[in-house]
Amino acid sequence: MKKRGLILGSLAATATVFLAGCSSGNVAEPGPEMGNAVALPSPAAPDPAGRVIELPAERSQITDMERAGDTIALRSESALTVGTLDQIESGDAEVLDVAAACGDLTATGDTFVLPCDTTVYLIDAAAPSLAESVTTEEPATAAALTSTGELIVGSDTAENISVYRGNEDPANFDVEGATTQMVSVPVTDQPDAVVRIWNPETIIQDVDWTNDRQGATLRVGIGVGQMAPGPDGLVLVSDTAGSQLAVYTADDVIRLHQTYPVDQSPWAVAWDNANELAWTASTAENTLTGYDISQGEPVEQAKLDSVADAKNILVLDDGTLLAASESGDGLQVIDEPLA
Repeated sequence: MKKRGLILGSLAATATVFLAGCSSGNVAEPGPEMGNAVALPSPAAPDPAGRVIELPAERSQITDMERAGDTIALRSESALTVGTLDQIESGDAEVLDVAAACGDLTATGDTFVLPCDTTVYLIDAAAPSLAESVTTEEPATAAALTSTGELIVGSDTAENISVYRGNEDPANFDVEGATTQMVSVPVTDQPDAVVRIWNPETIIQDVDWTNDRQGATLRVGIGVGQMAPGPDGLVLVSDTAGSQLAVYTADDVIRLHQTYPVDQSPWAVAWDNANELAWTASTAENTLTGYDISQGEPVEQAKLDSVADAKNILVLDDGTLLAASESGDGLQVIDEPLA
């Protein structure tokens, strides 16, 4: 198996780095065909790989999924189901009532982060509850918790970011566009990188949160879908409208290293630590595809049939691949995706 450092080292060595396209705001306006990407609806999926866990009808349409170690959180319209895979399968997972208007779910360490209007819930994976939270000055729909405890929040209706540090007043600063999704990414021997996307204008931007200011800004293909963090500053992003996988690093400034054509309408992406692969899910073709990105061009390692409308995927520490259907087809579990 390749060492993770070699993967990132070869990315840096072989990448075409688009620093000329970076800016602190003021990126060119997107063309009329860019942005506002949506995942195409899936055809029927009669034979998905692995096994499928059926979920209760009222919680079967999964709109978001994250993991904290081996604990999984499944978001449906008004519920957050939290538990191990065994607990979810047996029906013993904890179910928390949440508002349908809550924003994007993220996870850092053993904590799930869920922004809900002016309350950001910090949910302990080992003892899930809504008891711990941070009250924000403005409504939040995106939030990322750093490994050192800072909470960075944004909104899909406001072009600013706030950084909450313990009991201090938040630091507020403007950014390029509003925020659809935001993640915290570990970086060796440095503060976490925080990266945000804004789907309507297909923007990706790093947040220079240690200095309370926006970072560099780039366009993602012609229509960004979803992003997922990897190790040591790695960020995977789907160009849904352009049917591409985009590989970025954000250890100091956001840089595009690779783009590669994938099956039509990729939305969900995930990093596989066990096998050191980047996974994408195509809603148009009901496929899950794993790529080795350690060289100058991604190399396909596996392709599997997915459940319909798999708009969220993740990989557990042992390499188990999960895909969650947004249209009620269940939670797909593939124990050995490379077998």
